[in-house]
Amino acid sequence: MSNAGCKRAVLAALSFQSDFSALAAFPPLQSENGQRLLRWLDLSGLSLVLLSRLQASEPTPSMSTEWLDALAQRLARNLLRTRDMLTEFKRVNDAFRLHGVTAIALKGFTLAPDFCEDLTLRHQADFDFLVHQDSVERAAVALQRCGYSTSQLNKTAETCFVTPLRHIPSADDDLYALQHHRQVDLHTSLFEQTPWIQIQVPQDCLEHAHIQSVYGIDFLALSLADKFILQVFHAFRHSFRSWIRPSWLLEIGRCMEQHQDDIALWTSIIERAGHTRLTRDIFAFVLELVTRLFRMPVPAPLRYWTKETPSLAVRTWLDAFGVDWAISDWPGSLTNLFLAAEFIPERSLRLQYCRSRLFPRKSHASMGAVATTSRNMFLKLQTTRLSYLAHRGAVHLKDLATLPMQHLRWKLAIYLSSKARPNTKLTSF
Repeated sequence: MSNAGCKRAVLAALSFQSDFSALAAFPPLQSENGQRLLRWLDLSGLSLVLLSRLQASEPTPSMSTEWLDALAQRLARNLLRTRDMLTEFKRVNDAFRLHGVTAIALKGFTLAPDFCEDLTLRHQADFDFLVHQDSVERAAVALQRCGYSTSQLNKTAETCFVTPLRHIPSADDDLYALQHHRQVDLHTSLFEQTPWIQIQVPQDCLEHAHIQSVYGIDFLALSLADKFILQVFHAFRHSFRSWIRPSWLLEIGRCMEQHQDDIALWTSIIERAGHTRLTRDIFAFVLELVTRLFRMPVPAPLRYWTKETPSLAVRTWLDAFGVDWAISDWPGSLTNLFLAAEFIPERSLRLQYCRSRLFPRKSHASMGAVATTSRNMFLKLQTTRLSYLAHRGAVHLKDLATLPMQHLRWKLAIYLSSKARPNTKLTSF
């Protein structure tokens, strides 16, 4: 079975109506294809969820013993990692309270049980908090007391705080190991806007927050409606950067499945998300991706709200590229550039966006924020960064080389769609 075929087998196993039949055709774990598939499972966030689904649904698992053992070992390591991160999460929350900061936890540990069955089935890298602009300085002091620092404090947008780097990251690092390096992202808005797309988001999330408890730790979290809105916008924002974790879409699907008949919830989401055409287009796009990947039914109120979207061009892209794009290996595929006109109508902004994707600046391909403690560590980090950028550059050039052929495929798909619906106007990249 091809690598793409194996990925689609994983999607089928995790779908609304699970189908495990194709998992038996996985390549040997230690083969080149097996290791590549395992790496994709880890980066996609689906490894542990797949194991859980198999254990819960199959008396005789379809996967080989070596594959099941590899996933079980990952789950055991992630259990220790999650416990360790929960301890740090509590320490940060306690520091905020001590300094009089009202901080709402975002994503991560707040997603159980509505978006994920159990926190130990998720891979989490950092902590995100929403605070009022007036509390940013006090929040910064609280984080500094916990050993975090930032190169620049931003009172109106996201600020990244990190602990000193004691380990040089590499592509061979175990994603499920205990953290060598902590990161807290401080937000003053539910969603960080981009230069090309301005999205209307709820401004009163703090007023709608509630106390949530996970493993005996109490903290402030968003309302379920605001969590869903954030997850949709978060998935969309990353999709426009070229890559998305399929597990994010699966989590959105789980929430829809768990609350399918909760009319009050979906009505609240629609009211709080706003009524702009762009918002409906974004919801339609993300929910269509969820449906195509995992066959999750969209709740009736959301389906009715987005019934006039997505456009025929977006549907054409979803049919021709959607699943392949979503399951592409990190760092993703450029084929979603073909959708730029659908979400960025202003030509000058669209050109800026396309240039940023085709010719990314160094900052757009960085390893993220880190803080070093010595000159020797700094030099080692720079060497690793150069290697990382070289790898990203090689992958990007390969993707660029295939883009003209993909564009021809897109033009053909657009042509066939326009022939099928001659009265529909289509825009294209």
